[in-house]
Amino acid sequence: MAGALEYRGPAPVDGVDVATMGQLPAVEAQATDTTLYGDQVSTLRRADAIWGETLSPGYLTVWATIAPRSIAASVAKFCVYAAHTGLAGFDFGVYVGPNLSSVERKATVSGLAWIATVGMKSVNLGTLTVNRGDVVAFAGLTTGSGTAPRLASTTPATGAGASALLNETPYSVYRSGQAAPLPTTLNLNDAVWTRANQKFWGSLR
Repeated sequence: MAGALEYRGPAPVDGVDVATMGQLPAVEAQATDTTLYGDQVSTLRRADAIWGETLSPGYLTVWATIAPRSIAASVAKFCVYAAHTGLAGFDFGVYVGPNLSSVERKATVSGLAWIATVGMKSVNLGTLTVNRGDVVAFAGLTTGSGTAPRLASTTPATGAGASALLNETPYSVYRSGQAAPLPTTLNLNDAVWTRANQKFWGSLR
């Protein structure tokens, strides 16, 4: 008596035939900014940092992120894509706090030498404790009437070892009419801030 064909091979497991399971392609590991560069907390992926964001004179500009892990940071990084000319001052600060309404300045560096040449800049933090969920903010302030520096996540795409940047993710805040020194605390939820179509990169490690 004729009947329907019956499958008698290995039983499927979650839709995959056991007989062919070993032939599935392996999943390749994806390098991250942590494995590539040592970044532990950063405001965005390096590949997402738009090149050459301008740090305009007289504007206190702040960019921030939420720490995805707890770390004891020793270095903060930012990168000068294009150097300044003719400015009077530069201040850079690292802030940490439990939320956007309350971040406290933990480290500051000042001086035009920081933005006089193109390249990655390292700010020594000693040991800075950052807890998972903390807000980490970076602030930059230039003064004077010269040409503002531009910040990115890598140096210009020329010369040995240079690399181009891809994509952009805009978002930073600023307030005008500012002068040094940087504030000891910031409330990034305050109405005094204006949202900018810019996204700066900074990292802790």
